[in-house]
Amino acid sequence: MTAAWKEKAEAWMKAHEEEYLGELAELVAIRSVSEPDAEKPFGEGCRRVLQKALDLGESHGLTPANFDGKIGLLRVPNGEVRSVGLWGHLDVVPEGDGWVRDPFRMTREGSVLYGRGVSDNKGPALAAVYALRCIRDLGIALPFEPRVYFGTDEEKGMKDVMWFRDTHQVPDYNLIPDSSFPVCYAEKGILEVTLVSEEALSGLFLDAAGGLVTNMVPEKASALIRENAVTLAKIGALSAPFSIERSPEGIRITSMGKAMHAAHPQSGVNAIRLLTDMLVSTGLAAGRDGEIFSFLSGVNRDCDGTFFGIAAEDEVSGKLTCVGSVLRMREGKPALTLNIRYPVTSKGEEILAAISGKCREEGFRAELLRDSKPAFVPKESPFVETLTGICRELLGGDQEPFAMAGGTYARKLPNAVAFGPGALPAPEDLPAMGVAHEHDEGVYYPNLLKAAVVYVLALIGLGEKMKEGKL
Repeated sequence: MTAAWKEKAEAWMKAHEEEYLGELAELVAIRSVSEPDAEKPFGEGCRRVLQKALDLGESHGLTPANFDGKIGLLRVPNGEVRSVGLWGHLDVVPEGDGWVRDPFRMTREGSVLYGRGVSDNKGPALAAVYALRCIRDLGIALPFEPRVYFGTDEEKGMKDVMWFRDTHQVPDYNLIPDSSFPVCYAEKGILEVTLVSEEALSGLFLDAAGGLVTNMVPEKASALIRENAVTLAKIGALSAPFSIERSPEGIRITSMGKAMHAAHPQSGVNAIRLLTDMLVSTGLAAGRDGEIFSFLSGVNRDCDGTFFGIAAEDEVSGKLTCVGSVLRMREGKPALTLNIRYPVTSKGEEILAAISGKCREEGFRAELLRDSKPAFVPKESPFVETLTGICRELLGGDQEPFAMAGGTYARKLPNAVAFGPGALPAPEDLPAMGVAHEHDEGVYYPNLLKAAVVYVLALIGLGEKMKEGKL
């Protein structure tokens, strides 16, 4: 039965390929960076992209609903009481620097699409919509109502889905198209803490800043210092990755690193670390300034929490990671925000206690921003086994469920796993492209079409298990 439906679903997607690409371009064109707004509620861009996605779905005969501008829903009513939801997010991280192409104009180069959100997560979210349309058009009968949900605050803390979970009924089972096949059954906990110096820097330092959002290894950081003969002498030998700009305000020294998702910090180059190391090594930061920046350098000198004594690892989800990702000044006091991904068997409270103790010793205080608990569904469950079996049949190989450091809506919903096209194979001769959160974010778009087919077959497979009484 799977082979027959696979052939029909592939033919349907092929017939709707250009339509899919055109609609994805419409979504990418909206700069939907989540920003708190009392009226929107996550900013004008998120409001617009959510309404656009719902309008597109409604134009194809799907039933839409808009929940206070926070969550959107498209569904295929079929009279069934049970439901299965696919949860994509339409908000994106800021574009950052270094783009060769326009980040908000989807560019197609052969079989590669470029643009902010093509892979994270507008492309996969739209693939889920096309899976719903395919199921309806092929007349596939399911023992549950299939639904697609859109979120608008995934990148900034998931307040959207937590609100919905606490105020509305959630589907019986939930798939998150924001990961890789076959199934992510466990996600590390995410702890975000801001370290604030108890003392202000000296008058030499007018400003210091770095990073855009907490879940990215910062690509750029800078310090603005007063100009005098001593400071000019100390920075005279600086070269790449540093640049110097003189102005009436003072001297701005900028460091350039390599952006990377905070889940994989070892693959990036932290611009804040480059900056703080340089300030200490050149002697620009001396006395108490030097002690403050030395502490901040230590935070980012390793990526596994060794500095704080919180390094940890388990068999399910691997090693803890720790990134100082956003640096800002508060009334002359440096404040560095950490993004920590901790193993599913660790406890966020214990990690926070260790960080707080280290901070007190160094003249800092630790302010908790959030502790997003780990997600875990046993890989032996019928839910995970069904999805894994579908992927093995459709994609080949002996694929195994996995754990990851990334965070998805799965951690906020019951009976939820991440299930997406992130690591599907692609030809080796493709043009260079950035991954999620990098500049020139790109995707091999046939994989998005393939993902829609996988979703169709996954929903059929879950339906068969429900009929058998196993789900």
